[in-house]
Amino acid sequence: MVFKDEEELNCYYKRYGQECGFGIMTQRSHRFEDESIKYVTLGCARGGKARNRTSNVTRPRPTSKTDCKARINAMFIDGVLKVSTVNNSHNHGLSPQKARFFRCNREVSESVKRVLDTNDQAGIRMNKSFAALVQEAGGFENLPFNEKDCRNYIDKARHLRLGKGGAGALREYFARMQYKNDGFFSLIDMDDDGRLRNVFWADARSRASYKYFGDSIILGAGLISSEDTETFTWLFQTWLNCMDGDAPKAIITDQDRAMKNAIALVFPNSRHRFCLWHILKKLPEKLGSHGAYKTGLKSQLLNCVYDSHTTEEFERSWAVIIETYNLQENAWLQSLYVERMYWAPVFMKEVFWAGMSTTQRSESMNAFFDGYVHAKTNLKEFVDQFDNALRKKIENENAADFHSFNTAIPVISPSPLEKTFQNIYTCNKFREVQKEVMGMLSSLPTLHLKDGVIATYHVEDEVDIDDFIKEVTHTVYFNEVECDVKCSCALFEMRGIYYDIVDERPEVSRYSRIIKRCYQVATNAASSDEHTEDMVAKLDAMNLGYLNNMPSHQPCSNVAVTLAATTTTESSQKVLSPLVVRGKGRPPSLRKKSIIERVKPTTKKSTQKGKRKQVNSI
Repeated sequence: MVFKDEEELNCYYKRYGQECGFGIMTQRSHRFEDESIKYVTLGCARGGKARNRTSNVTRPRPTSKTDCKARINAMFIDGVLKVSTVNNSHNHGLSPQKARFFRCNREVSESVKRVLDTNDQAGIRMNKSFAALVQEAGGFENLPFNEKDCRNYIDKARHLRLGKGGAGALREYFARMQYKNDGFFSLIDMDDDGRLRNVFWADARSRASYKYFGDSIILGAGLISSEDTETFTWLFQTWLNCMDGDAPKAIITDQDRAMKNAIALVFPNSRHRFCLWHILKKLPEKLGSHGAYKTGLKSQLLNCVYDSHTTEEFERSWAVIIETYNLQENAWLQSLYVERMYWAPVFMKEVFWAGMSTTQRSESMNAFFDGYVHAKTNLKEFVDQFDNALRKKIENENAADFHSFNTAIPVISPSPLEKTFQNIYTCNKFREVQKEVMGMLSSLPTLHLKDGVIATYHVEDEVDIDDFIKEVTHTVYFNEVECDVKCSCALFEMRGIYYDIVDERPEVSRYSRIIKRCYQVATNAASSDEHTEDMVAKLDAMNLGYLNNMPSHQPCSNVAVTLAATTTTESSQKVLSPLVVRGKGRPPSLRKKSIIERVKPTTKKSTQKGKRKQVNSI
């Protein structure tokens, strides 16, 4: 037989080996000075003698070599390759069904490589990409390669695509982002040997959001080499520099001691809080062996944590638990009591927490990276995948924005306030407002005491816990002159509107003055039907006059909206509502459900299960 070149010879013998059930390899060859082939020997892949490459003779490595003599020889004569000798005898078994597993028969085509490249850059994991290829081919047996071949190709492609090491790739990424946006911030920390140690970066949108709302939860990304006090100090100090020295007013972390020390050094005036979920999830581990754990200890401890309205009430309840269950020597409870100012809700009432007692919001960042990075992602891959994750997040926001633009949730009450929120909020955020509206309609306030301008009310509420209704009474103080309201639960202080920067706007200040005066007038006018009708008629006339003479740049509804909402829409930038991620474990507060909610239960969202160290700030 004759062949025009070496490639044709190889293809023929490979195909023959597949039909017979053995793999092939080039055993020997010689070339002319111009690199053209002079002669070549193709043989069975199991040819040659086995070599023991391990020093432990009792545990030899597996080998495929059996010194098989099956081979063909071909020589270059008269411009073609002529087969000179053939030996088709094998000293081992053959299997055509298994021939596809031989290395010589495995090859990733160019079209498959393009698919793998595209999927990899889109953040699709290799097991998913390979499963799709198997499905398309109609089975594993129809693919001329396996998953390991695909992984080997992608590893090589990533190296070629990124080219430089992790530090170089990051520098190029930061330079590119800085060119696109002047507000981009980055800092790389190197050790004495010039190796990359810590990295921090933040985009302009996150920095602006933090400065305006005091919220830097979605700040950017930080990669740290260790979790000691020195490293966290570097991270928080960099964070502080990024925000022009504006420290967060409140910060939530787990009980990491190094992080606590760093916060005390860098953010001495910030209110630091431990994640309540991380603490309470340890109850079974720390107290589960106690004989009364399920018969009173657990429920009484949770009541102490969640139902104490004053610090004195918490102290008394805690002392009763320690005494009743003989827990004076429990070191874990002792340490918790010493640090009760960092985690017990009753000690947090005077600080604004945006409704958070856990690191639930930072866990949304775990979900942000899910499907793009994993434990084995190296630094060079992270650069590309961060961009992919960011683009996906923006696309999700655009889709959610369209959904709110194209649909509307009907109001459930005649309240004009609910209608205002319907017009400005996204659908998901408006559902939260409706829950509060339903709770407001179902509460029962009664006047308890009147002392001058201070009126004290008792508000009866119910808490639904596992189909058990628990009655709760809150005390509300109302100053009629100052139009100031304060409730014993302090939920508004912890979860309500954040005023520090919002109140500086002139329209908000004017609105606040008007509301206070309206409360006074309404209180006096409500004394009789005649006064009430007179006030309503005058208000209607005044409102009509203001509508006809309103400045074109300031719609009247926006005055109320600006005070109530924590988002602002401008011509050049739109700050979207943040993603809401449900916290793990027991919620920080439980509100009474209305009749509507009891009849038609709401759909529960799945919880996040991230276990990384978390830090939230406000």
